This record gives sequence, C-alpha cells and structure tokens, in this order.
Amino acid sequence: MRITSLRSKLVVIFVLVLSLLALASGFATLNTMKRDSQTQARQILTVANKVLRQALDNRAEQLSDSVSLLAADFAFRRAVATAEQETIESVLQNHGSRIDASLMLLLSPAGDLLVSSDTTLSIADIAPLFQQTRGNSNSTVADIVSLAGQPYQLVLAPVKAPALIAWVGMGFPLDTPLAENIKSITALDISFVTRQHSGVQLKSSTLDQAHQQLLPALVPQLIAQADTAIINAEQDYISVALPLDKLQQLWALQHLPNQRWLASYQQFRQQLLLIFSAALAVALLVAIVFARSITQPLNTLSQFASRIGQGQADSAPTISGNDEVALLSRTLSTMQQDIRQREQQLLFNAEHDSLTSCYNRTAAERLLQPWLSLQDGCLIQLNIQQFKNINDVLGFSNGDQLLQQLAQRLNQLHPAAELIARLGADEFVLLYSSPKATVQVQQLLQQLLGGFLLQRSVINLKLRAGVFNFSAGAATVNDALRRVNIALDNARQMPAGIAFYQQGQDESHQRELTLIHDLPLALQNGQFYVVYQPKVDIQQQHCHSAEALIRWQHPQLGFIAPDQFIALAEHAGCIGLITDWMLRQVISQAAVWWQQGLHLQIAVNLSVFDLLNPSLTDTIQQLLQQQQLPAAALALEVTESAIMHDADTVIQQLSQLRALGISLAIDDFGTGQSSLAYLKQLPVHEVKIDRAFVKDIEHNANDALIVRATTQLAHSLGFSLTAEGLEHQAGLALLQQCGCDKVQGYYFAKPLQAAQFAQWLNQFNADSRPWFNTETIA
Repeated sequence: MRITSLRSKLVVIFVLVLSLLALASGFATLNTMKRDSQTQARQILTVANKVLRQALDNRAEQLSDSVSLLAADFAFRRAVATAEQETIESVLQNHGSRIDASLMLLLSPAGDLLVSSDTTLSIADIAPLFQQTRGNSNSTVADIVSLAGQPYQLVLAPVKAPALIAWVGMGFPLDTPLAENIKSITALDISFVTRQHSGVQLKSSTLDQAHQQLLPALVPQLIAQADTAIINAEQDYISVALPLDKLQQLWALQHLPNQRWLASYQQFRQQLLLIFSAALAVALLVAIVFARSITQPLNTLSQFASRIGQGQADSAPTISGNDEVALLSRTLSTMQQDIRQREQQLLFNAEHDSLTSCYNRTAAERLLQPWLSLQDGCLIQLNIQQFKNINDVLGFSNGDQLLQQLAQRLNQLHPAAELIARLGADEFVLLYSSPKATVQVQQLLQQLLGGFLLQRSVINLKLRAGVFNFSAGAATVNDALRRVNIALDNARQMPAGIAFYQQGQDESHQRELTLIHDLPLALQNGQFYVVYQPKVDIQQQHCHSAEALIRWQHPQLGFIAPDQFIALAEHAGCIGLITDWMLRQVISQAAVWWQQGLHLQIAVNLSVFDLLNPSLTDTIQQLLQQQQLPAAALALEVTESAIMHDADTVIQQLSQLRALGISLAIDDFGTGQSSLAYLKQLPVHEVKIDRAFVKDIEHNANDALIVRATTQLAHSLGFSLTAEGLEHQAGLALLQQCGCDKVQGYYFAKPLQAAQFAQWLNQFNADSRPWFNTETIA
C-alpha cells in the first residue's frame, strides 16, 4: 500500500528508524557475543590441546625413565650380551607390567627385531622410529608411530656393555581407554586418526557412532588447518587437529560441543527480541501522537504556500511558538515578499543589458514592433570606431567602463530617444518618433563625443551612425534592424561616419549574402572560368607570358565582377577556395600549352590571406609536380597592401616561393603605402605599375614622369617592369621611351578564354607589326 500522508510517513519513519537502530544494536551485540563465545570455545580447545600434549609428554617421560632404567640394568645387559632369550623376555615382561606398558621389544644395533611382546609386529613397523636413532646412540628416542595399524607412543633406549649392543623399547597404545582418560580430564571428546596415502582412518574416538561416521569427511580440512578451531555445519562440534608424530601421520582431534557456547547466546537473543517488541509498541504510540501535533499546522501552511504559487497576496497564518513550524510560517511570509521582488528583478534582467542597464536586443525587438506598425520614425545604430583597439590597449574592464559612460550619455541626449538598446559589443540603437536629417544626427553625435575619463585619462571617441528613416507599416522589426545595420556598414566608408539607408541597399545586401552562399557550389558546377590577358614584351615585340583572371557567370544574377566576389570571399573567409581552384585550373592549362610547345609563363594573383597560409608553398609544389610543369611556367602577383598586412610573414612566404623557381611580381605598384621602403627587401622579379598611371599617359605629363621614374627605380633594383592598362598606341610609344619591359592592356587584347588566347598568341607571335605600326585598336 502506498503511503501518501505526512502523518503516516512520520509514523513509519519513526518506527522504521527505531527498528533499524534496534536491529543494528542487536545485530552488533549478538555478533560480538557470538565472537566472544567462539573465542572462548577456541581457548578451551587450545587449553585441551595443551593438556593432551602434556599428558602425552608425561607418558613419554614415564616410558623414557622406565626404558632407561631397564637399559642400565646389569642383569638385563648381560642377558642381552649372552643372548639369553628367556631371560630377556622375562625381564621385558616384568618391567612392562610395572608401568602397564602394552608393548615391549628389543632391537639389534642394526634394527633387527629380536624380541617383541606383540608377535604381529614386523621390522618395517619399527623402521620409522628406528631411523631417528641414527647418529644418536647415547639417548632415548620417543615418538608416536603406527604399529600394525594401531597408533603407539613408543620409546627406544640404547643398551650398552659398554658398546651399543641393542635397543630396548616400551610403548602405550593410543586407543579408546586413553581417549576416555583424556576426556575425563578435559571434558572434551577426542578422536585418534591416521593419515596415509590411502586416506584417513579413524582409530578410536569418544564420539557417538553417528558423529564418528561423519568425521572422516571433515578430517582433511581439520588437518589442513592444524591447531585452528573449525566450526562445521555438518557437525555439532567445534574441532581442532593436533599432529602427534614427527611425520604428521598420526593426529588427535578434540571436539567441543556447540551447545556449550550456543546456549547462552540463544538465551540472550530471546531477551533482545522481547525488549525490541516492547520498544516498538511504545514507539508506535508515541509516533502517532507526535505526528498528529506536526501535521495539523503543516496542512495550514501548505494551503498558504499553494496560494503563494497562485500569486494570491494574502497573509501567512499565525502560528505561535518558536519551533520549526512557527519558523516555517515566518519564512513563507518572507518568501512571498522575496518572490515579488525577484519577479520584478527577473523581468528587468530579461529585457536589460547587465553592463549598461539599457534594453537588450530581445526587448528592443519586442518594443519596436508597435512603433514600426503605427507611426513614422527613425532608427539610429551607433558603434565606436576602433573599439577593439581600446580593449586591447586599456583592457576589457576599462572598455566596459567606457560602454557604461556612453550609455549614460545616451540617456542624457536631447532630444531624448524613445528607446535605447544595446544590441551587442559596442553597438547601440536609438529610436526616435520622427525622421532625422544629417544635421540632426550630427548634433546628436556631438553630444556624445566629449572626453571620457578612464583611469584619470581622457579618451576621445569617434562614433559611426547608421540611420534608417521608416514609415508606418513599411518594415518589420527584422527588416528595420537589418537596414539600419546596412547603413552602419556603409558609414564605415564615410568620412563623417554617418550613412542613411537608401532604397535598394537591402537588395544589394541580400545579393552579397547570396553570392557568399553560392560561391563554394559555383566553384564545383562550372560557373567560374579563367581568362588570360597577354603580357607583351614591347622591347622584343613578342609575347611569352600572360595574366590569368577569374570570371563568374551566375545563373540568376548574371556576370559578377571579380572585385565584388573577391572582396566578399575575403570577408567571408573562403578566399582560399578560390585560390585553390584558380591554381589548379591555371597550372593544368599551362601544362597543356607546354605539351603543345607553347612555353608560356602564366601569372596568378594572390590575396593577403593566401600569403598568410603556411601550406601555400607545399600546395603549389604538389600541383606543379602532379602536372609535371616547371616552376618557371608559373608567376605569382601580390599587391603592396597584402605585403604591408604582415611584412615579415609575407616576405618569408615569398622567399620560399622564389626558391622553387617561381617568378614573383608586385601588382598595382604606386598605389600602396611605404612601397619604396619595402621594395628593396622583397624577393620579387617584377614590378607592375598600376593602370592609373598608364591609361592616360599620352595626355598627362605627370603620369609619364612617374612611369619613367618608377621604371628607372625598378631597373636599378634589378626588377623588370610591366605597365598595366594600355589602351592607345600613343601610350605605347611613351612606354617604350620610358623603358618599360612589358605592357598589358586592351590595346593588345582583352582577357580571352584559353582557346581564343592561344589563337591570338599564334597570330601575334607570327606578325606583331600591326600592333606596333598602326593606330589604336580599341
């Protein structure tokens, strides 16, 4: 039956605990008493063993004295010396009768049996004891031996006249009378057994016939644990085994009846059961009364706790006293108040940022929905320029203080915002009930740009602002937050750091997300392809190199300009996929051309992320080996900005590539920073001057001057120079005059697919005069 009420549980627990305690106490007491009784029983057996050993020792001493006295008798020695058989037997019989010895015998010095009172004895029976006389002809030898199947306590003494002439012996049997005699002394039963190869044999015992029949099966265990008292369930005795002879073939077993030590144990156990029954009855009565006094007020408090759970605001029941139940009543009342406070705190924490106490993103999304649905307004998203650097330099704790101070200023803005929320990191969003213009946003930012005090230092911030002016019902919360975030991204490119969301930017953003999503699959399904633009040696008027350019024809969005998807791939961290694909395509195509006899050098552009990849060199080397293409067939172009990102790592990577035999070029030279400072350290072969200085060179003298100076600088440093972006023949003439080595541009050819490029190359190398002698070919 299942117990559900507290009163019943208290009664059961009280009775159960008392029962367990009583059982544990009784169990421990009975076990202790049982161990003590067993210990006493073992002590009794130990004493009995000592008594048995002493009795046997006394008999051995009596035998030794008698035998020694006989061996020293002059008449006996003379009879032995003269071999008077009748005299010897008479003397042996007389001496044996004096001490009630059952066995008298005489042995020759060699151990032959001369005289024996037991005609059934043979020399083989005496041999074990006679062996002990070897080297000991001056003293008696005593032991217990089995003679003709009967255990005897036997003593041999030397007979000398004066030399050893014989051995005389006397013995007592270990039989039932001896066992009864010892039992009368120790009050314990005793058994004599022999252990031979054929097994264990019981010789005599004081046990009754039934227990004698069970004894042989228990003897091996008793002998194996000699001198140890053993209790066996099949016997009503505690038994112990004692070896009697030196060869341990004869054993005495003493038995103590169990009833002698179990009687007091059983009587005490009955008394404990009576005491336990009485205590249990009293405990049951007390438990019922005690449980009733507790459960009544607890029921009242339980009903009050149920009302607390339902949110009812009533007062706690009054329970007098200072006991635990009264304390529980006061605790429930305090808990009711604490729960109300905690609910308010939890509601606040669920919708507020723990650092700035502004609304969090979850609350902002909930609170923005009615504003976006019912009226016009403006969302402004702010973030701090270079906030990561502030954390790195000043530490995160100071960065947190800065965010807290900024949140305080946001709450003090005039006009005040309808909603201020921290979206995460250093980004905050403000909600205004009317659209804002650029001037108004600038005025708001101006209130936030004053110095911030951190560790007694003044920090001036630069803020960016993305602004989204919305109309009622024109956007969901998700749309509004996405659009204001797009405006903030655009603000990063604005000098003033302010940008408004413009219609269509959302679609552009979605387009960029689509391109990032589709790019990995497009590399696999053939949307990308490679085109090649020749790099013409204008000094030799020959073409033996080209630049490989990647193109993407999207099935839905059409042609995607490289500068669009390359930048997206770099931001998304998947530029490595494009580079791997490009290297495989270009090296494979170059290998085909080399097999056809077109020994071209094809250049591939690398981004800064490629140069920071430690496995780039190994990857390129493996691709060249797979296609059996010499390293001279491949050229790599890097921009100045890529080098400036991590100059030491990039220079080390370029050195490894140069060691393979790959040609290296600096692309877009002249548009980066510190180009001259790093140019002398770079392990490159070629400098490519940016098209910004080439496309209008025939009309701009400054461009011509820059190209000429750059060419001279490159040549002085041992580099070749390639000019990009040539579109007119007039510009070609100026580039020749400046000393440029190679020219790349639409004048010679637009980027062509592999088959078209091979056709153009064969035509150009066969006759290049039209490009150098005719007017512009657009």
